[in-house]
Amino acid sequence: MVQHGAALARESGDAALAEAVASGRFAGYDPRLRALLDYACKLTRHPEAMVEADLERLREAGLDDRAIVDANQVVAYYNYVNRVADGLGVELEDEWPEELRGEAGYSATVPAAELPWLDIEQMRELDRIAVDEFGLTLERMMENAGRNLAELARRLLGGRVAGRSITVLAGPGGNGGGGLVAARHLANAGAEVTVVLSHPRDRLRPVTAAQLHILEAMKIAPGGPPDDVELVLDALLGYSQEGSPRGGAARLIEWSRGRRVLSLDLPSGLLHEPRVEAEATLTLAAPKRALRGGAAGTLYVADLSIPPAAYARAGIPWRSPFETAPLVRIV
Repeated sequence: MVQHGAALARESGDAALAEAVASGRFAGYDPRLRALLDYACKLTRHPEAMVEADLERLREAGLDDRAIVDANQVVAYYNYVNRVADGLGVELEDEWPEELRGEAGYSATVPAAELPWLDIEQMRELDRIAVDEFGLTLERMMENAGRNLAELARRLLGGRVAGRSITVLAGPGGNGGGGLVAARHLANAGAEVTVVLSHPRDRLRPVTAAQLHILEAMKIAPGGPPDDVELVLDALLGYSQEGSPRGGAARLIEWSRGRRVLSLDLPSGLLHEPRVEAEATLTLAAPKRALRGGAAGTLYVADLSIPPAAYARAGIPWRSPFETAPLVRIV
């Protein structure tokens, strides 16, 4: 439950620790704490896989048997209480602050005022510099975008995607390619992934077509939108979208209405009609000015691995918000 994450961040004074527990990434912590975190995560997520070697690692990290029993009891108790509360639909008490009731109360955050909000020309120039002057390929940035999108989808679905139905709406450009990368990561994690293209495959950009080829090798072929789906990933139109969506993109936007939607970079059709009504949006590198005003739902920003020097070269004031996590909620 995210409320425990919020309490951990508050009591420890380390928001990064709560984020590490949520994400399973413990690099940078001392070996003793890292061993405890690994033990807690494995006992929580895969208790059937626990073996004697898990206890030996704790002993090697300096924990005696009493400390190991204490750790086991705390982890097991919290898992028990969480499952009782979730299984019975228990709501938080009234005294819990409203900001701790949402999906990402423990997530790394950054104030909106501390970020540069880029227009289309600034983002195009930043992309150009990253590719032409720093050698970052579109494929690399697409992979980073899609991996972060898959991670955010996992969070929106409660931390586990195995068996969950997810539909990816993919356009022909780089935004669609990021969606297809996310489809691969989610399918690898056990999700039931459906891919729907807005354009015929011969209209896909080469880098996007390459991502589709990987999915087809995995026996995930594009098809029509399903009747039932738990989460829709909107990767139809990127930051260069202009005017009202047309054709297949417009039809898929209409289909998405009334469903849970996570958009990549910007909700497709933003500022026009039809437009996606996103529950959340994962913007890339830096937020876009068109996202101001709250039309994108809960807003996150993801690291594309663009170096700070590229922002400086583009004349964009920049202080990385990714010090504690590659995926940050904008508040």
